[in-house]
Amino acid sequence: MPLLFLAMSGLSHAATITVNTLDGGSDSAPLCTLEDAVTAANEQAIVNGCAAGSGNDTIVFVVTGTIAISQGLFPTGTLSIIGPVTSPGITISGIGSPERIIDFSHTSLTLKNLTLADGSDLGFGGAIYSQVGNLDIEGCTFVGNTSGGSGFAGSGGAIFMVEGTTTIINSTFANNTAVSVPTPFQPGMGGAIDNDSGTLTITNDTFFENEADLGGSVFNGGTINQRATIFGPGAGLNLDPMGLQNNGGPTKTVALEPGSSAIGSDTPCVDQASPPNTIETDQRGFIRPNSPTKCDSGAYEHDGVLPEIDEVPNTERLQIARSSASNSDKVNLSLGFIETSPCVGENALNDGIVVQLFEGTCADKTSGPLFVDLSPFIVHTVGHQTYGTLFQSISPETVSARMVALPVPLCTCGEWNLNLELAGLDTMALGLSGGNPFALVLTDGLGSHTGCFDVTNAVVGTQIDPPTRTVRRGVRR
Repeated sequence: MPLLFLAMSGLSHAATITVNTLDGGSDSAPLCTLEDAVTAANEQAIVNGCAAGSGNDTIVFVVTGTIAISQGLFPTGTLSIIGPVTSPGITISGIGSPERIIDFSHTSLTLKNLTLADGSDLGFGGAIYSQVGNLDIEGCTFVGNTSGGSGFAGSGGAIFMVEGTTTIINSTFANNTAVSVPTPFQPGMGGAIDNDSGTLTITNDTFFENEADLGGSVFNGGTINQRATIFGPGAGLNLDPMGLQNNGGPTKTVALEPGSSAIGSDTPCVDQASPPNTIETDQRGFIRPNSPTKCDSGAYEHDGVLPEIDEVPNTERLQIARSSASNSDKVNLSLGFIETSPCVGENALNDGIVVQLFEGTCADKTSGPLFVDLSPFIVHTVGHQTYGTLFQSISPETVSARMVALPVPLCTCGEWNLNLELAGLDTMALGLSGGNPFALVLTDGLGSHTGCFDVTNAVVGTQIDPPTRTVRRGVRR
């Protein structure tokens, strides 16, 4: 089904490629599959419905669910793959591929808010093979990946790295396996990770029931730096025996049960950068409320607080105006909203705001193909008032936005008024051809705060097209 969308960061920066389908393999435009997105990044060219890459690209998603890839992904340039912050997030599954999920060398790869599942390779790294690469992982889950088999011993059930660097923070590895060969015996190494000869840095990660004869969680043949990380079940850890569960956020996690020795054991809550950065959230995006004084070891914060965006009551105004002319529909929105504390980052003007709209209610737990990334705002200050403006266009679509900062209410991060005008749309292709109710989702640019609001009073109708001008020619007598 065709999905049209606006990803405004993609308008400002050609290096943003937006995946708008869960299909594996390759699809014709206007669909952009994950595999086509990686190809567009590699070739720096338009591939079907995917925008051209630039050699330093970011892949984002306007869908949630599982993508069963048809073949492995082979990024060749600097690439970031960033999953959505809303549940159920994005799972990249290797179950339909005969290869591992990702294979790269001599470049940099960043993965965030993703699940990599069911990848397999007969030798090295069921999910990822990194050779002399720079790999950064944040807020991800690796589950059910396998290396080895058919008479070959496995190395790195989920990740195998040769030289290079790998940095992993707020991530979970569960039920990954490096297979052994019984006769003659050859041990599997690194149920989750085999660091052959690189530098591995792991911070606030959780390893749960990974299997290998050598290094059930990690086999290290290079350099390893670790802190505040949980390596499998242990005395007093009290991990949820159910393992991976949907505990909130875009990826599944392993929860800490009451009384766990991991609760409050990380002091202070910082990563291993130089100088160190404070770790303010867990894998789910929940606030670690006692940071930086102390927080829990592992990727899950037992007393984590879900930061939210709340609507200012009775401020929403939504108008959808349809036209008989193609790509001429309009959507107008105004809304007041509050970011609740605890606060992360700066504010909505500096960090931007993502707006999604779809038919139905928030209880439907879905995301909409109308996806507008409002960033960057041009920030103005007049007297004591600060506001931001934004205008971007790729014909026939235009976006105009204005957001005003209001006095900060007590115990919040900020209050804002947003006015948004979208023109040149095809609302039918966007799935907005019906009427009330609509669900409006707001997410701040850092992905730390989100909120969904049901809109039942939208004004939906057909706009009056301008009359056709008739020119009468006089006849000279």
